[in-house]
Amino acid sequence: MTQSFDIQDADTKNTLILICKTNLKMNQALDIGDIDSFQKLSKVSENLRKSAKFTAAQNKESKNDFVDSVGELVSMCEREGFIPRYAIDIPQDKVDFTLKDMNDYLYKLVTQDLGFGQQIEDALKKIQIQKEMNEALEEGTAEVEDEDYEAFLAEAEKQKEADQETFAEQSIFEKGDDADGA
Repeated sequence: MTQSFDIQDADTKNTLILICKTNLKMNQALDIGDIDSFQKLSKVSENLRKSAKFTAAQNKESKNDFVDSVGELVSMCEREGFIPRYAIDIPQDKVDFTLKDMNDYLYKLVTQDLGFGQQIEDALKKIQIQKEMNEALEEGTAEVEDEDYEAFLAEAEKQKEADQETFAEQSIFEKGDDADGA
């Protein structure tokens, strides 16, 4: 019984002694054929076992590995130590690689301006020029001539070539960085 159940206090030990004595008396009553005494003693023994929680069902409940309260959790952490905040030794999965890739991309996008700012400014300038031309046409104060269209298209073509050169230069630098890193 001491190996199967947690017996630590004096009351539990006393109950265990009474259970042992009752079992001896039950066996004596059974040996002499006194069934009435045996039944009474078996009820007493069963009540003693239930009150001291010496039944198999209660033993299973006490061996339960689940943490039922915050106090048990705190006790377990104090006894076994704390869980590390970040487990670095675990293998990285696809999600971790994807997040790292996205962070690297955003870092490059912010730190290595690939001409996006200039392209946006140029597009806004073209929109402003077109808007001014349309307003001038609506007011009738200025007529748009073929020369104006040609000048506008020539300026747009120059800007396109400048953007392509800038992009080509940045691509060369990026390829050089990739070759150095490989």
